[in-house]
Amino acid sequence: MPARTLTILSADDSVVSACQTAASLASAAVAGVKVLRNREELAAAGTIDGLVVVDPAFMAPLSVQEWALGFLREHRVLLFLLTTGDVTDADGLARFVGAQGALAIPVNVASLGGYLSSPFGAPTSMRPEALPVPDAAALSQSIGEILKGREPQARERFLEAVADGETGLHTPEFWEHRLEEEFKRSSRFRFPLGLASFTWEGEINEDVLLDLAGILLLDTRDVDVATHIGARTLVAMLPHTGPEGTRQFAQRVWSAMRARDLRDLLGESLEISFSVAVAPDSKIANSRAFLAAVLPQGSAANA
Repeated sequence: MPARTLTILSADDSVVSACQTAASLASAAVAGVKVLRNREELAAAGTIDGLVVVDPAFMAPLSVQEWALGFLREHRVLLFLLTTGDVTDADGLARFVGAQGALAIPVNVASLGGYLSSPFGAPTSMRPEALPVPDAAALSQSIGEILKGREPQARERFLEAVADGETGLHTPEFWEHRLEEEFKRSSRFRFPLGLASFTWEGEINEDVLLDLAGILLLDTRDVDVATHIGARTLVAMLPHTGPEGTRQFAQRVWSAMRARDLRDLLGESLEISFSVAVAPDSKIANSRAFLAAVLPQGSAANA
């Protein structure tokens, strides 16, 4: 993970000192620390990127949440709001306006250090809460009621609309719709989202494409979504998968593809490369830019 600059917006020496100590704990993830003590210095600083911690007193008498909405439109940063009030309420409001979350004053150095060292601005120990185990009988009855009276062909028509019956991959249109949804969810809740692309040189026949698609699908989970984009690229979207997991997945699939010793239409060995990207990333503005990060240079997402 590349190191990022931490910008502290506060005139309180105790807050500044605590944030600097937290940055030293996350030294590998923090490239440097800047302190801006008033709004005039902030205005003069120009574009800010990386990590930002803001003291509510810095914005007084303005609302720090209202300020955050405008600030995040202009700067691609991971923003943390400090609070002197109830942290639970403040955290929910902070996430609603697009910040990573809220932290109490006085600053807990170890907790802030954990946030700063994470590529997603969240504690590395954070895990989604376990979902309740469903009542199988009640669920079956409920599904039966929902499906009662529906045409038997409804499922088949849906599958035809979202998936290619030959390769088993999702259609590019459905895949990009899902990408938009998952990218927004990743940005909103700071869950990791991985992309892995596999691109080859030369023209291939349908049998080779089926081989490549089968290798990719064999390594995907039920929650992953894969498609064929353009003439020479397969892409897999991996919800809740961070940088290392995405890299390992791509390396594993790429190795399996190479081991098949597939050939192009000229009979030459198929040269395959892979590329990965992970969101959320302050440098990636939207889902189109996220996809472009793993496509061959000059490719179009809708080619």
